[in-house]
Amino acid sequence: MPFEMRAGSRIRSIGSFAVQGIVGALFAGCMASAQVASQVTIDSGALEGAHFSENASDVAFLGIPYAAPPTGELRWRPPQRPDAWKGVRKAAEYGPACPQFPSDWLPEMLGRKQMVTDESCLYLNVWTTDLSAKSKLPVMVWIHGGGNIEGSQEWPPLGPVLAKHGVVVVTINYRLGVLGYFSHPALTAESSHHSSGNYGLLDQIEALNWVHRNIGKFGGDAAQITVFGASSGSLDICDLMASPLATGLFQRAILQSGVCVDGLAPLLDHAEADGKRLAQNLGVAGNSEGLAKLRAIPAEELLHTAAQTKDMDFNPVVDGWLFREQPAITFVQGRQAKIPVIVGSNSDEVSIFASPLVGGTAFRPKTLEEYHHWLDQAFKTHARDAFAAYPARSDRDVPDAFLKMDTDYEFGFGSRLLACEMTRAGQNAYLYDFSYLGAGKFASLGAFHSEESILLSKKYWTSWVNSPDDEALSNTIIDYWVQFAKTSRPTGPGLPPWPAYDPKTDRCQELGRNVGQIPTPRAASFSVFEEMLKEQLPK
Repeated sequence: MPFEMRAGSRIRSIGSFAVQGIVGALFAGCMASAQVASQVTIDSGALEGAHFSENASDVAFLGIPYAAPPTGELRWRPPQRPDAWKGVRKAAEYGPACPQFPSDWLPEMLGRKQMVTDESCLYLNVWTTDLSAKSKLPVMVWIHGGGNIEGSQEWPPLGPVLAKHGVVVVTINYRLGVLGYFSHPALTAESSHHSSGNYGLLDQIEALNWVHRNIGKFGGDAAQITVFGASSGSLDICDLMASPLATGLFQRAILQSGVCVDGLAPLLDHAEADGKRLAQNLGVAGNSEGLAKLRAIPAEELLHTAAQTKDMDFNPVVDGWLFREQPAITFVQGRQAKIPVIVGSNSDEVSIFASPLVGGTAFRPKTLEEYHHWLDQAFKTHARDAFAAYPARSDRDVPDAFLKMDTDYEFGFGSRLLACEMTRAGQNAYLYDFSYLGAGKFASLGAFHSEESILLSKKYWTSWVNSPDDEALSNTIIDYWVQFAKTSRPTGPGLPPWPAYDPKTDRCQELGRNVGQIPTPRAASFSVFEEMLKEQLPK
């Protein structure tokens, strides 16, 4: 999704099913049956969904509130249960996305310039092909990316595609940016847990609790939940694996280009200091009276002031409650969730962050001098080792060397490290490298960040040029993901074998025009990142 992992951190409607001009008792009786089949009753009330295909059993329930609106007094508080409603609630349209700036990626992704947003945004959606409570279908819960500052339940539209493969699909919104990760000493003081920030992660946990309580009404099995996500959504899943508050809420995880094991999260006191600076820029005192004023400021003003406040970092923080320690330490010590995982990254992840195709503006060194300066800033005493691992002989070599280095630094190294740590914890980890090159103007970017989600959803970007190979790889990835959700292994009839990761052989599954085992790309160069991480972790 549209952010660079270490830069600053570590169908609006599916449409109602309508039948017009039907005459006769037989057809009326069939329609009545279809209407009954699209209704469920959950713990908050009755819902009426909408069909997402011509099959009467294929029903989507959109815009379901899983928590109370996080507005007014509930702004910057843990999510609360939603109020129950009377009668039947129509569930045929997505709820609004959480407040955010328009994304430069959105025209390519969904063909429009901006999302409909509102601070009352804690909604989720469910796609199912069998509403029978006896069906017990595996459940896949998507956590969207976007750097924890943008994105929504609609990015990408996975539900209709994956549900047709025998799973129940859930997609969720969660609070973003200043509304999702704002810390402040006054907020910490009023909290019974002595914590502030992390509201976006708490929303994800609340959504998973909702799934446990209600998914059986949609034909799903609460004992078979796979969380999957890309970019910051993947990083958030890694964080959930490290949090005691999420214990037992999911049984499998798929992490696409984002982990929490390759660096340190901010500490609460650092985040509180950032929050105090933002409050000062808003002209609000840092006390309980000031909190009331902060909670009354329009969301749009908060977003704009936060964007103008230098070096703000809205990401999960180590707060002593959601995280008792650094997530990276939790994994090193083997205290993370003991579940099987698919984890991987793309061969040319960072190419898109500097591409004008999606408004990318990330700095890229063009000369040896600029490359050395960048390495000095990022790697300090390890800069020489980093250059040796990713060398450039001339200015002409710099773009390719930097692409490989930064892709590994941001994504490849961490994905392999998580696979190692899960294997050490006695769990199967299935490591992949996505290497597919699209056609058209995107071909120059290689296998870029989030490209695999295009194939997973079959929602091709506006400027994507279709190739006969697209469909074959799309079907393979979908089958791998769904089979993993069903059996904890990405195996099935007709699929190329994908063995669990073994650190001794250090091989991964290539997902591209070739699908099969290869040596983990550039793994020999990862030692510089390993040494840096060892120095960061507490002894």
